[in-house]
Amino acid sequence: MAGISKYYRQEGTMQQAAASFWQWFVDNEHRFRKLEKNDSDQALSFLEELIQQMQPFNPYLKALAGPDNSGNFELIITSDGDIALFCKVEELIKAAPAVDNWVFTAHKPALGFEGISIDLYGLQFSTDTTSFYPVVQEDYPDEVNIVITHSGYNKEMDDHFQAGGMIYLENGLGEVNTATKIDNYETGPLPAADKEIEVIPIPKLSEYLNWREKEFVEKYESVPAERPDTYHLLEAEDRDGKKMLLTVNMDCRYWDKKPAYSWLLQVNINYTGDENGFPSEEQLIALQTLEEEMFTLLPEDRTILAGNKTYDNCRNIYFYVSDYKTTAAKLDQYIEGKETIYEILFFIRRDKYWRVMEQYFNLPIED
Repeated sequence: MAGISKYYRQEGTMQQAAASFWQWFVDNEHRFRKLEKNDSDQALSFLEELIQQMQPFNPYLKALAGPDNSGNFELIITSDGDIALFCKVEELIKAAPAVDNWVFTAHKPALGFEGISIDLYGLQFSTDTTSFYPVVQEDYPDEVNIVITHSGYNKEMDDHFQAGGMIYLENGLGEVNTATKIDNYETGPLPAADKEIEVIPIPKLSEYLNWREKEFVEKYESVPAERPDTYHLLEAEDRDGKKMLLTVNMDCRYWDKKPAYSWLLQVNINYTGDENGFPSEEQLIALQTLEEEMFTLLPEDRTILAGNKTYDNCRNIYFYVSDYKTTAAKLDQYIEGKETIYEILFFIRRDKYWRVMEQYFNLPIED
């Protein structure tokens, strides 16, 4: 997933950027409303200009616009499923003024699967061609893995089926549900009858996802008060002689409550180290200070620091949190107001079993 890259901004800059964008929109929205219905080139040109105007607020947001069913026009601000940017989308929409004949929407809305059709690369995704079935892995029973089937599936065109299937899911389920309720997604043909796999009509997908999410939340709703915090420090070198420094919370290796903190927050801090990409002593202190500030900032009862890796001009920090919304908002606010020479990026995604950390938990460390 794309993340967020921020540099220090003086207080009030973001509010000014949002206000400037909306003022531009108020001054120019009539241009879009006057376009002919079939003038897609001019509509695309307007949206490209609109997205350019959003860049001072955030360079990664996108937009969609068009008439709605009530005679108004709708402007949708989207992060294309990037969970770390959901809070920025909502912040910009919250700052929107009232504009006659316009409705402003945060995130691509759920339209339902009945009555919609997506045509891409000559492929049609509709209730007639598309269905799904879940895949349950014994070692990861709480993960939501689904296969979207298509009656015309061709393995050689899997990339096209993946792209079209994702657009179809976002239209049917909505952007937020697609990004947060599906752990793994793939496309494939209808399974052979002898495999005895129950294929489910695509309109039932929303109901299935809501049931799985409710089941998961109830299973782990009691977040443990005591959290593991025993860290091991390791040093290693890669084949090219580049030094790597690891800090791993080894108490988490066999901890059975990991899914209670199911959201991976990965923070990347980029620096310019020596010829092998390793930081100086001064840089190490600065990186550690930034990490501690972020850890202190995040809600103590909702956050676990799983470890970090310092390697090849980047410090990767791995937090696991129980609430991605509060986490993203607080970290975004911190980064925007932090005066530092380092570039800071962060990413958020669902990782119920901390799979990203398995490579570190399995290192040969004596307890």
